[in-house]
Amino acid sequence: MKAELISTVFLSEKRKQTLLMLMDGPATVDEIKDSLTGTTSAIMAQVKILFEQGLIEQEEDEYRLTSIGKMIMKKIKPLIEALNVVEQNKSYWDSRNLESIPEFLLDRIGDLGDVMVHEPDLNHLFEPPKELLASLRETENACTFYSYFCPSCPNNYSELAKKGINYNLILTRPVYERLRDEYKEQHDAMMKGENSHMYICDDEDVKIGALSVTDGMMLIAFFNKDGSFDHKKVMSFKESARNWGLDLFQHFKKRSERIK
Repeated sequence: MKAELISTVFLSEKRKQTLLMLMDGPATVDEIKDSLTGTTSAIMAQVKILFEQGLIEQEEDEYRLTSIGKMIMKKIKPLIEALNVVEQNKSYWDSRNLESIPEFLLDRIGDLGDVMVHEPDLNHLFEPPKELLASLRETENACTFYSYFCPSCPNNYSELAKKGINYNLILTRPVYERLRDEYKEQHDAMMKGENSHMYICDDEDVKIGALSVTDGMMLIAFFNKDGSFDHKKVMSFKESARNWGLDLFQHFKKRSERIK
C-alpha cells in the first residue's frame, strides 16, 4: 500500500496538481478541469484514482482532501516544491556551494518557487540585474549582503539612505574598507542615514556572493563548489522567497558586527 500511495501521488502530474490544488480548499470538477490541461475524460480518470485510494472525497458537487490526504500532502508538499525548484535549473544547483545555508532553510528551499537564473554578459558582469535596481527604486525596505565589491553599491545605497529607506547592509571587512576608503562621500551618507544600518561580517563560514531582499523580490548569488564565482544570480518574486531570504539575512546578521 505504501508504494501504491507514493505512485498515486508522484506518477501522474494531473494527480499531483489536483492534490496540491485541494490543499487550498474544496473544488468542483469544473475548477479542477480549468486548472489542468487535458481532456475531461483523462482528468476525471485521475480524479477517480485519487478517490479510490482514499486521498480525496466528494461532498455534493465538490471534491476535498480526506484526513489521510491532508496528512500525506502536508508531508509531501515541501518535497514537491523542493523538487520543482531544483528540476527547473538542475545544472545550476548541481554546481553551487550551499554550505552557508543553514539546514532549516535548506529544508524550505521549495519556498523559492519559480526562480529566474540571471547570467550577465561580460559588459555587465559587476552590475546588479535591472530587476533588482528597479525594485530598489520602489522599495521601502532592503536587506543586502555582499562579499565582493559591487561598483554601483555605494551610489545605490547612499541614495537609499538619503531617501530615508529602511535598510540593513552587511559587508565583509575588505569590501567595507574599500567602501570607506574609496567612496567616502557615499559611505558618510550611509552612516548618517536615519534608517540605514551597516554591519561587518568576519565569519569565514559565510560563503555566498550576494543576497538582496526588497519589498518585491529576493536575489541570491552562490559560489561554485570549486570556490569560483561566475556572477550567476537566482531571483524570485514570491512572498515565500522573500521570507526565506529575510530569514537567511537574519542568520548572517547574527554573525556580523554593527558599524557605529
